[in-house]
Amino acid sequence: MELFFSVIKMIVFLIVIIYTINWSLKYLNRYTSQTSDTIQVIQRIGVSKTSSIAIVKILEQYYVMSLSEQQNQIIRILTPEEVLQYQATLTPEVESFVPSAFSDLEKCKVEQLTKKKEDQKHENHKK
Repeated sequence: MELFFSVIKMIVFLIVIIYTINWSLKYLNRYTSQTSDTIQVIQRIGVSKTSSIAIVKILEQYYVMSLSEQQNQIIRILTPEEVLQYQATLTPEVESFVPSAFSDLEKCKVEQLTKKKEDQKHENHKK
């Protein structure tokens, strides 16, 4: 019996410790996150363990940059046409059949449920 209570205590303390760690990480994240309206990393693709290529927006200009532990370099500046072309690839086209398919599925399920409910009413009236 004593072993059972020891295990329960251990589980409770483990939950308390995990909750405390989670809360403190959220609290610390408030003060360490660096958000900026002037500099944004739009997309980042890893090339190796320690380096990546990124599209970075600084003010209104877009740059293709090489990012690594040793140095960061601007590879090239994107033209406005390239930016528009890139942004067109970012916004996926919403397929129109998805909402209609969901709507059709919903109607079908509602019809099935109403039919089932009516059948149950008829069975209850027969009894």
